[in-house]
Amino acid sequence: MPSREEMARKLQTFIDAAGRLRSLYHAGAEWALWEDEVYSYLQRVADQQAATDFHNKLNNITEGVGVTWTSVDSRSEHLRFLDRAVVHLEVVKARVERGDYEQNRAPKVQLVPIKKAATVFIAHSGEPPALSRLADFLKALGVEPVIAERLPFKGRQVPDQARSAMNGCAAAIVFATAADAATDRTQPGRGLLNETGVLQEQFGDKIIYLVEEGVQLGAMLDSYARESFTQECLEKAFHRIVVELKAHRII
Repeated sequence: MPSREEMARKLQTFIDAAGRLRSLYHAGAEWALWEDEVYSYLQRVADQQAATDFHNKLNNITEGVGVTWTSVDSRSEHLRFLDRAVVHLEVVKARVERGDYEQNRAPKVQLVPIKKAATVFIAHSGEPPALSRLADFLKALGVEPVIAERLPFKGRQVPDQARSAMNGCAAAIVFATAADAATDRTQPGRGLLNETGVLQEQFGDKIIYLVEEGVQLGAMLDSYARESFTQECLEKAFHRIVVELKAHRII
């Protein structure tokens, strides 16, 4: 069986090939061949669930081989499905590098204590539609998302609840979305801005800033690197999460 490094390199070639598929003007044979090769490889080196999930992310877009895209909307829809599949491959690659699939390729020789999943605190404002997608993505990476508002308060006020939830987390994500009450839609919620100072004391450089397009964090946070996103498209933000968590050896 291939090593972790060989598997990661092979998965990266699939990810790179997906970039070339984006330039085609129809979902033709090349799309179908790419999907079939990736699906078969995931079955061999990962597991059936990873292969099935990959297929589902594509939403069967290669069934109509050779069908020309007749509208901009049709092409955009197909490319969104392709992006979802690529994000899934990024997750599988991260799990390969961590060794998650090795138990599927070799018999166990001894019982090993189950490693507790790392936790990542999510600072946010309100309940934006993309918040649950972000939480689901972290779970797919094998990381437990911590959202203070979804935990038992036990009589605590909101600031104390947030500080309690941060304890034990390996890193934090600032998920800055436009505040519902902001008329110009360029400001995040006030609570999120107040929380960033506490986050910096708690996590130092282990903070990932994800900022919705059009939102301004303010002068105090302008010097920090961030990744932009929209409520409909989180792929770039997901890629940034993988890069940063790997850099800090959290995944």
